Amino acid sequence: MKKTAGWKQVLALIFILVPALWPGEPVRAAAGTSIISQAPEEATADWNQMTEWLDNAAGNGRGENVPFAVGDTFTVPADILGRLAGKNATLVLYTDSNVTFTVSGVDVRRTDAPVCVTLSDEELLPAEALQQICGARIVRQFQMAERDEYPCLVNAHLSLGAENSGKNAVLYSCDEAAGRMKQEGIYRINESGSAMFGLKRGGVYAAVIMESYTVMPGDMLSRIAVKKGISLQALTAANPQIADPDRIHVGQILNIPGV
Repeated sequence: MKKTAGWKQVLALIFILVPALWPGEPVRAAAGTSIISQAPEEATADWNQMTEWLDNAAGNGRGENVPFAVGDTFTVPADILGRLAGKNATLVLYTDSNVTFTVSGVDVRRTDAPVCVTLSDEELLPAEALQQICGARIVRQFQMAERDEYPCLVNAHLSLGAENSGKNAVLYSCDEAAGRMKQEGIYRINESGSAMFGLKRGGVYAAVIMESYTVMPGDMLSRIAVKKGISLQALTAANPQIADPDRIHVGQILNIPGV
C-alpha cells in the first residue's frame, strides 16, 4: 500500500470518524459506494488538508471520495459528520491493516456522537467460535477494541484476491457473550477481488469465502446438498438468511461451504 509523506506521524494522533446504522436494520453496504482497496498516492494524513477536501467535495456534490490516511487508531468527530451529513461525498479511511473504511454523507443521519475505531492485533476468534464456521475458508479477520454501536453506517472494504472473483464473501461477527458466530452479510466478490460490508458496531469479524449457487426450478435444499456433496445441516448452517428450509425460490443465491 502506498503511503504519502507524513504517514508515520499520523500514528501519533487520534482521528475521528463515524459509521452509521439504525437499530434492527440489516447489515448492508451504502448504496452507490464503490469498492475501495489500495490507498491512492494522493491520500493525505494531514487533518487540515482532509477537512478542506471534505468541504469542497460536500459542496460540489459530485460524489467524490476524500482519501484520508488514519493508521489503525482513529476517530471521526461529530463536527466532521456534520460537514458530511446528507452530502454526496464519501470519507475514505485508509488504515495500516488489511481493511479500509468509508463513511458516505447520504448515510449520516446522526451527528451527536463520534465513531471511534482502534484496530487490534490481539488474538481474534476463539477456537470454539471457529468451529461453527468450519468448512469455510477464512480469508480475513479484524477486530475493533471498541464494541460501541455506530451512529451511522460504516463500510468495511476488504481485498480478498482476484482469484476469488464471483464467489461469495460472507462476513461473520462473534457474539462474545454467547460464544456464537453470527452471519452479518453476503457480498459477491467483484472482478478485482474486493468485497464491502456495512457495519453496525465495533466487534470481532471474520470474512470467509464460499462458492455460490443459484437456485434452479425443482431445487430443494436436500437435493442441492447431495449435488454439492455436503450435508443438509452444513448447507442450512451456511445460509441462515433462509427462514424456512422448505421454501426456497428460483434465482435465490445460496452459500456453499467447503470450497
